[in-house]
Amino acid sequence: MNQENNEEKVYKQATEKCGGVEFKVEGLKDGYRVTVRGDEERIKEQRRVASSFMNFTRQADKAGWWLPWPFRVLLQLWSRYK
Repeated sequence: MNQENNEEKVYKQATEKCGGVEFKVEGLKDGYRVTVRGDEERIKEQRRVASSFMNFTRQADKAGWWLPWPFRVLLQLWSRYK
């Protein structure tokens, strides 16, 4: 796909800066695209923290602990992401 073809599919978009990080949400014909941009090292650090949390949540699920539905949904999405 070329860039021009992607831009035609964007119906709405919003950009917000928060603490040195830029969030961009684009409404596409068939869904949404979320882009996060910022300091590369800080984003890597946040990914490591998120990964650690998801690993803890996965282990809690395996141990049979009850998890609220938002955490169960996060686990499903995270397993598909990797």
